[in-house]
Amino acid sequence: MRVTAFIRQKDASKNDLTARASVYFRVRDVGLDIKCASELQINPNHWSQERQGYKIRVALVDDTVRLRFDESVRELTNLISKEYFIGAKSDWLQKVIFSYHHPNAYKLSDGTLVETKVTDWAEKYLKSKKFDAHQECNTKGLIMKISRFEAYQQKICKRKGYTMNIDRMTADDLRDFQDYMKNESSYAQKYPELYADFTDKSMGKPRSMNTIVNNLTLLRTVCNWVRKQGGTRNNPFMTFEMPKTLYGTPFYLTIEERDKVYAVDLSDRPDLEEYRDMFIFQCMVGCRHGDLVSFTPENIIDGVLEYIPEKTINKVARNVRVPLTDKAKAIFEKHNHGAGLPLFPMHFNFKFNDAIREILKRAEINRLVTVLNPLTREEEKKPLYEVATSHMARRTFIGNLYKQVKDPNLVASMSGHANGSQAFSRYRAIDDDMKRDLVGLIK
Repeated sequence: MRVTAFIRQKDASKNDLTARASVYFRVRDVGLDIKCASELQINPNHWSQERQGYKIRVALVDDTVRLRFDESVRELTNLISKEYFIGAKSDWLQKVIFSYHHPNAYKLSDGTLVETKVTDWAEKYLKSKKFDAHQECNTKGLIMKISRFEAYQQKICKRKGYTMNIDRMTADDLRDFQDYMKNESSYAQKYPELYADFTDKSMGKPRSMNTIVNNLTLLRTVCNWVRKQGGTRNNPFMTFEMPKTLYGTPFYLTIEERDKVYAVDLSDRPDLEEYRDMFIFQCMVGCRHGDLVSFTPENIIDGVLEYIPEKTINKVARNVRVPLTDKAKAIFEKHNHGAGLPLFPMHFNFKFNDAIREILKRAEINRLVTVLNPLTREEEKKPLYEVATSHMARRTFIGNLYKQVKDPNLVASMSGHANGSQAFSRYRAIDDDMKRDLVGLIK
């Protein structure tokens, strides 16, 4: 078997310095003669068929350019020889040459082109699993962030052809990506032309470190999945120090505050009254907002709410059963519109949160709570109504139950958390009353 390089265009004028001819590669063996063009180009007047590269003396061509071109011809010739197998055809030669010119995006494996871009593998990861809407949105968001990061590296940092490559990605790439996510909002203002083709509004807002960590954690999950598929042996996270998420002490409504919200007069604002009923019902069953808007009368069986949480349905399809209190039953009866119809309308979550804050303000729920500023990671004092969200209803259910029974597994059976869940631990505020009870055991 023999591999040679050649050009076809040989009639350029000696004074034409702009003429370009593509370099072809030819593979000949017994019963085989195939050829394919590469992306290498040279002025026909400078080509030496004998040397398989530039002529010895070429005016007006930088030595570095000439040496790099000759090296590329040799590398490609050697790669073709190495990958050759009996029975190879023209499409094989095309793939070998293409993989050489695009090493950041493709590699050759057993004669087949395999994607090596992290974004391509993340797309495969997304299609391979049945995610809920929230997880799917997060994965698509990660893909877009990586795409913008690659564009930034190529156009602003002048790293030609840069991509996050599943085989070549290092801890340095991860650190660069982390730094990019931290500063992307300033880049969007400084380089508007770079982001003209992107519509993600999140890139214009500063990100908290927790958000950045969540994206890096998702990227690590994708990389682990790729290794399990045999796509790579590379593990850039092995030498990367993952930053930590940081959460403040969870705050929630006391039972008295919850009942005060339930009793507040909203007769002048029927829209807020509907939101208030949703919020109080959520406080009494502890579900997530996505599950709340999916409930129908069929979810209530003999006075017990029964459902499978959307977030874990594809991991642990475990039924959650929560007996309804009298207040919860009253709200259910008020919003029971008939079999198969949702109890509550599917409002956008941010509208729900705005409504909750307005309702709590009207109910004068202005107790000061300590919150962690997500950007500065410093503590701040805020009135509770300013920082309330629908998720606080879930914390209200969990926190008040845990305060009474102090059994995380029992509470988790009604909140939908897995036993021993690390996420569940964030909901447990060890308050002064609980500490007094404990100290009282040893007096």
